[in-house]
Amino acid sequence: MERRAAHYARRMRLFTLALFVLLNACGPPRSVVTAGALVEDPTRYDGAEIVLAGIVENPRRSAGYTSFTLVDGTARVPVIAWGTQEAGMGDTVEVRGAFRSQLRAGDQLLSDTVEAKFVRVVRAAGRPPGTPVSPP
Repeated sequence: MERRAAHYARRMRLFTLALFVLLNACGPPRSVVTAGALVEDPTRYDGAEIVLAGIVENPRRSAGYTSFTLVDGTARVPVIAWGTQEAGMGDTVEVRGAFRSQLRAGDQLLSDTVEAKFVRVVRAAGRPPGTPVSPP
């Protein structure tokens, strides 16, 4: 089981790297960054419009926003998107938005968070057989 998990993690890192290269190569120039770059030098990116890709962990929906942790193989960075997003646990997503050193969401003050303007599911995570697709 551990071997399968390690193989899956390795494949996801390669897929995320390939996706990052593809996003960087396509279209007009933009600030495509890694989570590691944001974590290492948050003041450099504060307020900057960015694009990053990675895997969704711990998605949560609250009144008026969706939050999750984005993991791209270099680091983890919190993401908040206003409204309801369809991203689920294990999905590979592209996030476009701004990096904020401080962001207020309701009564919480969040540090070093990506405020997403756009979240696109690039590849949905495989769901185990029998997983419900909607509430009963």
